[in-house]
Amino acid sequence: MTRTVIDRLSRASHDLVREYDFYLDQERRLDTKTREVYCREVGYLLSFCDERKLDISTLSLEELESALILRERELAARTDARILSAMRSFFRFLVLEKIRKDNPALLLEKPRTDEYLPHVLSREQVDMVLSAFGRDSSDLLSQRDYTFFETIYSCGLRISEAVGLNVNSYDSEEGTLRVIGKRDKERTCFVGSYAKEALDNYLVNVRPYLAQAAENSSRSQTLKRRDQNALFLGRRGERITRQGMHKRYHEVVQRLGIDSTVHALRHSFATHLLEGGAGVREVQELLGHSDIQTTQIYTHLDTSGLKSAFDAFSPLSDEEF
Repeated sequence: MTRTVIDRLSRASHDLVREYDFYLDQERRLDTKTREVYCREVGYLLSFCDERKLDISTLSLEELESALILRERELAARTDARILSAMRSFFRFLVLEKIRKDNPALLLEKPRTDEYLPHVLSREQVDMVLSAFGRDSSDLLSQRDYTFFETIYSCGLRISEAVGLNVNSYDSEEGTLRVIGKRDKERTCFVGSYAKEALDNYLVNVRPYLAQAAENSSRSQTLKRRDQNALFLGRRGERITRQGMHKRYHEVVQRLGIDSTVHALRHSFATHLLEGGAGVREVQELLGHSDIQTTQIYTHLDTSGLKSAFDAFSPLSDEEF
């Protein structure tokens, strides 16, 4: 929750959010970012109740709708859907805790969402972006950046997954990475030849020098405990941050005149695999998606193979006449 929302909550409401967060963590096993979103939205609901002297245990459907209407103008449809999920989860928690007997959020109308098609880079654009990070540079940080983003594209990683990699996550002999994804779910990713070459070079010629910086830092003891196993290190030997790498990526693509985010590399990885003939199930496993419907969105991005498939297999193709 934001600081302003926390400040507005009564003691009872604040305690209820803490209990709900514990439930999401221990019972639902949700990741930190999802818990933050859910608890933030519950905080806004409870703030609404506090200001109007409403009891959450008897809050009506109409009052719940009024609370959500106050926020819907500033929210995108996909965010609305996430908040609806948070409301349903929270009231389910209240029922489990015997604070309520019903879940009014189940009666809320699900917002309509525009079909979301992720932004994908062409293979040429991917090569242009990765080359701009210093594939052949002698600068240590440029080599690190190239290796980091090449690994994201090669393995279809989320940026948080790449930042969280440790040295022992990488098996050079097998050419694999052990990746910890959402909800601490572990999966094995196969490293492409370009990424493998970059990682092997980084571990021998770059990382040792960045790690040495930690030894010379006044914060060396703190850094050593926290970051000594990190695969990707910053200039002072600390584990890199998502914010820092987002900034580096944005600087490069802006200079190239390409509209892209780091996550577009993951989208591009999935799309390029499907274009190359990989099955949706295989791509689902490589991306670490728990629901295949999440993966199937990539099948809508490219229709270049549909005409040839139609000509080859349709009984209505010209060859049949």
